[in-house]
Amino acid sequence: MQIKQLILGDYETNCYVLQGPGTGSCAVIDPADDGPEICRALKKLGTVPEAVLLTHGHFDHILAVPYLQERWPRLPVYCHPLDCPKKTTEEYEGQIYPTVSAFRNLRRCEEGDSISAGGLSLRVICTPGHTPGSVTLISGNALFTGDTLFQGGIGRTDFEGGDNRAMMKSLARLAALSGDFRVFPGHGPATTLNTERTHNPCLRMAMKLY
Repeated sequence: MQIKQLILGDYETNCYVLQGPGTGSCAVIDPADDGPEICRALKKLGTVPEAVLLTHGHFDHILAVPYLQERWPRLPVYCHPLDCPKKTTEEYEGQIYPTVSAFRNLRRCEEGDSISAGGLSLRVICTPGHTPGSVTLISGNALFTGDTLFQGGIGRTDFEGGDNRAMMKSLARLAALSGDFRVFPGHGPATTLNTERTHNPCLRMAMKLY
């Protein structure tokens, strides 16, 4: 599996382009605030998106979806139903962000679903806490954790819909996965699950609690 990381927007959100071997298509995870940059990366890689997958519905992870769907009108977008974006203006910390257009081909992804895109299979596990509909995507030995698990930290739970207890349970669930995984978070550098089991204080606390 080839994984291309793009760091996009003022919040330096990680967008990931995933390709299996010998395929001309890809999966795009969390297309953040720069549609043209994503398209340039896709062209350079010689691939076209087969699906967009959202780890959660916060604005900084979804703003390029309308741009991609203008270019590929039939492009499906997978999101947990509790986080399905609505055509509203999002407000966080008193700041107003651009209106997110209603997405076409919006498809639900829920616990245990397997999504095929880019010659890969991505399994969905629900990891609420940062948002009610946050998910982690698993493909091979890679975890795409969105804003649930970071290198050395975790996502915030003080936004609307955040839930610290749910976050701790989600972290414990990730820690209990069998074996080691590469961890690709929504912000910051990649890490490994074993590294976080050993050094991440929040993950270690969750392991003790649950």
